Amino acid sequence: MKSVLSTRSLNNAQLALLANSGIGVESYDAIGVTILDVDIPEGYTQYIFTSKNGVKGYLKNKLSGVENQKKITCYCVGEKTQAFLEEKGLFVAKMTEYSRELGDFLVENDKNGPFLVFTGNRNRPELGRNLTEHKIHFQEVMVYETQLHPKKFEKDFQILLFYSPSGVQSFVQANDQKDATALCIGETTAREARKHFQKVIVAKKPTTDNVIETLIEHFPKLSNA
Repeated sequence: MKSVLSTRSLNNAQLALLANSGIGVESYDAIGVTILDVDIPEGYTQYIFTSKNGVKGYLKNKLSGVENQKKITCYCVGEKTQAFLEEKGLFVAKMTEYSRELGDFLVENDKNGPFLVFTGNRNRPELGRNLTEHKIHFQEVMVYETQLHPKKFEKDFQILLFYSPSGVQSFVQANDQKDATALCIGETTAREARKHFQKVIVAKKPTTDNVIETLIEHFPKLSNA
């Protein structure tokens, strides 16, 4: 029987969509995230968030007072990150789907900073490298940590759903299933997956919902398995 494993827990709506398509999916959380207690550097009014976890880290540690928040301009990666920022009353000047695209935007539009970048312990280096190369001042503050949760599976899966490079690294630490198809949320995750799997597919947009939609679109025969 064909089988699918999601390396992130799915919500009820996503599970229902798969069930209606006749696709059964096992899921677990390949990584965990801890939001840290940190002091946020003062004197910055331009913030960069590369993930929703970065926003959570800011909210946990931010100075109180609405007036401080009103002075902040945000740049972010991902629709979910933008939506979360706006839900919390923060102004988003630009959202891109990948961090390298955000770096290109800041360079091409003469955004000189200084920027405060909210990061985790396993953040990709592309954004910082781009800003450094173009002499754009920024400071990073690590507000969350990602932990790998390797788990050994005794069965082989035909399709593996990945949502981050760390999720790929966590899975392959405990499993050797190179013949599986890796379906990835975005190109950054796919680059890591290609180190371990021969067959890699990338969702049209980097969201969990699009991973599900791509799964249904590319594997219609699963409903008859």
